[in-house]
Formats: sequence, structure tokens, C-alpha cells
Amino acid sequence: MSEIVVGVGAAEGAGLLAVRWAAEQASARRSTLRLLHVVDEAIEASGDADLLLAVLDAARASLAVAADAARAVDPSLEIVTDLEQGAPIAHFERRSRAAELLVVASDTHGGKRPSRRGVHSLRIAAASHAPVAVVPDIDVSARSGVAVGIDGSDVGARALEFAATEAERLDCPLIAVHAWDLALMAGGEYGYGVSAFAMDDLTRAAHEVLADALVPLDRSHPGLEIDRRVIAGDPVVALADAAAEAELLVVGSHGRSALARFLLGSVSHGVLARLEAPTVVVR
Repeated sequence: MSEIVVGVGAAEGAGLLAVRWAAEQASARRSTLRLLHVVDEAIEASGDADLLLAVLDAARASLAVAADAARAVDPSLEIVTDLEQGAPIAHFERRSRAAELLVVASDTHGGKRPSRRGVHSLRIAAASHAPVAVVPDIDVSARSGVAVGIDGSDVGARALEFAATEAERLDCPLIAVHAWDLALMAGGEYGYGVSAFAMDDLTRAAHEVLADALVPLDRSHPGLEIDRRVIAGDPVVALADAAAEAELLVVGSHGRSALARFLLGSVSHGVLARLEAPTVVVR
């Protein structure tokens, strides 16, 4: 049976929102929900036995609260609890290998103002082999729509399919966003400017990228309501704006090579640094 893994820290705020969000996903997918709490290796390395025991007791209490919160979402859920000690990123990376989805609470401030915090959620998202959902402490209950970034790539296509499936499950519109940054066009970064003729060509090409990317949905998700948006501007800002009115944002990650465990693509990193809604990063 497939499983969804959710990181459990303090059983409050974003931590409980992440557990409930993961429980809803597990219920919809009929997956096992694994609650994972990792006591950092630095606690044991401190040599303070009393501190370690206190931290372990608090961790067990948090797992118990998290399990109760998950059962409140769906009493029939199959729930597994894990209490591990060691390097948190390594434990999440290992569990992600067999997971359908990895869910963590955000350790950033929500909103458009970038934050220097969020180290753990960013590193977990970068290290994961499965899609990662980062859940901020933001109420999205009054919103409708699943926003997704479109760039015409293979990983973008996987993000689109994930988003379309979620939009269909939630019975809400899919907000498909393709943004292109004029500053990255030839000469734009040097202030040479772009002619009106060239701008028309670029805009037309951007619309074609979006239209081509959405063609497969006619077969896989017929009847899905799609809000198509082509925006000339910073993709991170465009996606953050779309996420601010949506209940979920989905983006693809282009972090690759040996650095992929530590780095995400610039767009996925940017949206995780300025969360406006629960955000899924698909590889």
C-alpha cells in the first residue's frame, strides 16, 4: 500500500495544519499515513541524558496529538508513528524513497515578504525523492482553485498532472500560470529594451507554450475548468499572486545533479520562501 509521510514537530499551528492536510490526502488516496518525528542528533550528542529523555517524552506526546488530529479527519486511516534520532534531512530523504508524498510544515513566515527562515523545509524539499508539500500556517478554507506553474518542460508536465488531479478531486478550477521574465530576454538585462513587434512575438509564443502544455488535459481530465494566465513578469511573483487566491500551489523543481539534495530550482525555491498557500514541489 502506498504511504504519505508527514513530519511532526510541535503539535500546534502549522504543524497540526500539515498533519491534517496530509491526513486528507491519505484519506482521498486510501494511503497509509506515516507520522515521523526526528529528534536531532545534536540532542544526544550533548551528553545530557535528562534533556534527551525530556525531548523524547515531548516527541511522543506530539506524535500522540498528531495521531488524534489525523483520526479526526478520517477514523479509518491506517496510521504509523515513527520516532527516530539522527540527522533529520537524512531520515526524511530515506522515507521519501518509498513515499507517494512527503508533507512538512513550513518554518517560514507566510506572505509575499521573503523570509530568511525555512531552512529545514527547503532542505527537506530539495532532498526528497517524492513530491513534497510544504504547509504554512495560513487559512485557505475560503479559497478555491489549484494554481500550477507551466513552463513546457517534462517536470512541468508532471506538476501539471498532479495539480489537475487535485483540482478534479477538490472540484475547483485549475489556475494554469505561464510567466516569462522580460529581463531575461536578449538584451533585456542590459536595458536595451524590446520592440513592440518583438513583444508581440514573445507574448504569442508564451500563449503557445501554455496551450500546448494543456492539450493532454483534454484527454486525462475532460471537463476540468481551467483559468489560463500568461504573465510577462517574474515567475515567482506571478505564482505567489496566483497562490494568494488558491487553496494549493503546485510547481516543478529543476534542481539537478549532486547539488539537488541541497538546492531547488530558482522558481520552486522562490515560492517556498514566500508561501501564500500549501505548496507542492514535484520533481
